[in-house]
Amino acid sequence: MDWFKLVLHQHFEPKTTTSGPCNAMLLGARKISRHWCIRRPNLSLSHTPTTKLNSHISASLHSLCQVEELDDFLPWLERKAGAEISSVLSIGKSAYGRSLFASKAIRAGDCILKVPFNALAPDNLNPELKALLSDDVGDVAKLAIVVLLEQKMGHDSEWAPYISRLPRLEEMHNTIFWSEGELEMIRQSSVYQETINQRSQIQQEFLAIRTALKNFPETFESITYEDFMHAYALVTSRAWGSTKGYSLIPFADFSNHDGTSESIVLSDEDKLFSEVLADRNYTPGEQVLIRYGKFSNATLLLDFGFTLPYNIHDQGNQVW
Repeated sequence: MDWFKLVLHQHFEPKTTTSGPCNAMLLGARKISRHWCIRRPNLSLSHTPTTKLNSHISASLHSLCQVEELDDFLPWLERKAGAEISSVLSIGKSAYGRSLFASKAIRAGDCILKVPFNALAPDNLNPELKALLSDDVGDVAKLAIVVLLEQKMGHDSEWAPYISRLPRLEEMHNTIFWSEGELEMIRQSSVYQETINQRSQIQQEFLAIRTALKNFPETFESITYEDFMHAYALVTSRAWGSTKGYSLIPFADFSNHDGTSESIVLSDEDKLFSEVLADRNYTPGEQVLIRYGKFSNATLLLDFGFTLPYNIHDQGNQVW
């Protein structure tokens, strides 16, 4: 049993951290508004049992953050984009998973990340496959198929350096992956029903695409519902929204979440780049955090699989 499930079973509460362990994408924009792939109603976790252990877990995790340089990723991304990646950040691993760290001193207001658009999008789908998909298959499911295809290609995929660094299935803690016993812990909250609804939506989309996938047995023969759910969750937690639809843009989605941060991803569709400005000073080696959005713990738990010990965006600012 992994660390997360051990805590969940022993203490009957969801995983809680001071920053997001699942490296998801932001919803901010300079010229357009980002939108979630799945629109959420107002969700609540007011009846979910909690204990003071959360703060201890968060502090312990925070102390475990360490930089492990991944020297091959940025050069690959620059070659793929055909442009220089402007950044004062290093990619590494922390207790939260893939993370970004200050590679030198950063001052508030500095541009810490500037990435040209070079995205995985539904347009990457094989035209023959795309033509076989019904109108019931949305862009999220189509992008999930793109992710599945790149995963199946392994090292032969031109996106392999990015795809290989996305969270594995066992690292996903969104509530759709919880067992029935774990879901019972949140039955009294609105997240429970939203989780059931989301599972149903994913299953319907999988049934809708399965017939089309059978026409490409050499590629998709071994794809399972679990594989599709994993890819679907990667898209809903990481995809960027724009006037052109949803897409996965590497690098910035390695940032972890701080609900009090003023740093968000800003996108300029005219100039075709995204950037992040620092909202405070950082010392070299310090993990750089951004805000995914003004999300309650319920939304964070549903879409990303974590909560915050104190979330200013919860109703009543309750302590966790």
